[in-house]
Amino acid sequence: MSTAIRAASAATEPHPSELDRASTVFGLERGYYRLLFEAGPVDVSTFAALAGIAEHEAQTWLEEQASAGVLRVVVAPSGEGDELLLPGEYVPILLGDHGGTELQGARAMLDVHRADAERVRTLAEGARLARAVWSAPASPS
Repeated sequence: MSTAIRAASAATEPHPSELDRASTVFGLERGYYRLLFEAGPVDVSTFAALAGIAEHEAQTWLEEQASAGVLRVVVAPSGEGDELLLPGEYVPILLGDHGGTELQGARAMLDVHRADAERVRTLAEGARLARAVWSAPASPS
């Protein structure tokens, strides 16, 4: 994992920025949160391969998400290098909780970590609103 991602994860601002919201919209539209949920912790090259994007694009998006406080940097199982993890308590917020058993564990984690997840909830709600506004048809002039 790059030092840029580790530094970005330590630099989380108290309130989501426009870049945070735009990056979240980008991830929602492309299914990146679902990919992270299903894959578990990943490094940049693994995420790039799974998402079908170039490594520099993966690096940029992962840095933005770490900076926004959405992803956590964790030590790789080998002990060499880092990986990025979508915390379980954020899964129902980012994937949408439709009551399925698939998210039962994530919902339990959200209940325990609700205060910690408030920033991500605010970010996701802002991103969904921005996405709706951006995709709304233009009004006639």
